[in-house]
Amino acid sequence: MANEVKIYDPRYLAEVVRQAPPVHTFMRDTFFTNRKTYPTEWVDIDMLKGDRRMAPFVNPRAGGKNLPGAGYETKSWKAPLVNPSDVTYADQLMKRMPGETLYGGMTPAQRAAKKLMEDYQRINDAVTRREEWMCARAMVDGKIIVKGEGVYAEIDFLHTNRVKLAAAKQWGKSGVKILDDLDAWEEMVRVNGFANVDMAIMGKTALKKFLEDEKVQKALDNRRIEMGLIHPKDLPNGVKYIGHLNSPNLDIYTYSEVFLDDWTDPENPTIQPLVPGNVVMLASSSANYVMAHGQCSYIDEAENWVTAETERLMRSYVLRNPDRRMLEVQSRPLPIPDKVDSWFVAEVCDEDAA
Repeated sequence: MANEVKIYDPRYLAEVVRQAPPVHTFMRDTFFTNRKTYPTEWVDIDMLKGDRRMAPFVNPRAGGKNLPGAGYETKSWKAPLVNPSDVTYADQLMKRMPGETLYGGMTPAQRAAKKLMEDYQRINDAVTRREEWMCARAMVDGKIIVKGEGVYAEIDFLHTNRVKLAAAKQWGKSGVKILDDLDAWEEMVRVNGFANVDMAIMGKTALKKFLEDEKVQKALDNRRIEMGLIHPKDLPNGVKYIGHLNSPNLDIYTYSEVFLDDWTDPENPTIQPLVPGNVVMLASSSANYVMAHGQCSYIDEAENWVTAETERLMRSYVLRNPDRRMLEVQSRPLPIPDKVDSWFVAEVCDEDAA
């Protein structure tokens, strides 16, 4: 049966259905809160790590004894370019847009303005998702691999507070003491990274092993989320609060955000978790790591170079034959966990363990 429109019958267009995944930024907004823009593509950070030396005892007549500083190391990284774009052809604006009534009377110019806003929101969301992916990789992997067509670079933060448990010591195995593991890792961050962690973010499989442990069940204090019934609580930004441990002093969370991995196998992209299922990460809620953005540059219509020190640069311009409008967003994000070893990452079981 043909899809015919009877122009004399009353018609009502229900609200257009748009199915788009939400944009979650838990990692970025929790840990990388020190936002900075730079007037260059390169970002320099002074990495300073102190020590625990005490002041020396001296003879009153000998004078003071020199206590040399710990020094610092300057790290330089080139902020990678993120540059999604979209194109609108003139003939697209002659047709009804999603949500527009059959005789809505919108002009092509009005459609163009509306489409510009919608397209900008879509590609801007894509930049935000890339930032969140970079923040997750910086902390979970200790490095960011920048990989695209004609682009490859590794930004390694030389994170050493990490461990992969041997098979016999993996969570869920007989005799394994999960609370002792968490206590030891919390102490390692306190001693080696000079930070007090108060959050444990667990992947799906690691959380399952954690909650199945009898000692954990007894130690887990769920009173903070009592709402008629005791149960985990969904929080904004894709995070679920599980409960609180008193020793070590940790709030337990799980983060379910995923990303589309279309690079490993472009023909068959897969959905992957930002925090792998077998990972446990201990971190401080007051980390205040750097979220850096390098400069963005382009050539304007007068053929002059324009440079902007900004987090996002939106640019729109027209090309001819055929007539079309280009829309693009430029950004050079680089999350930098500048406090060396102030968090801990552990692979506590096999990634596909049930």
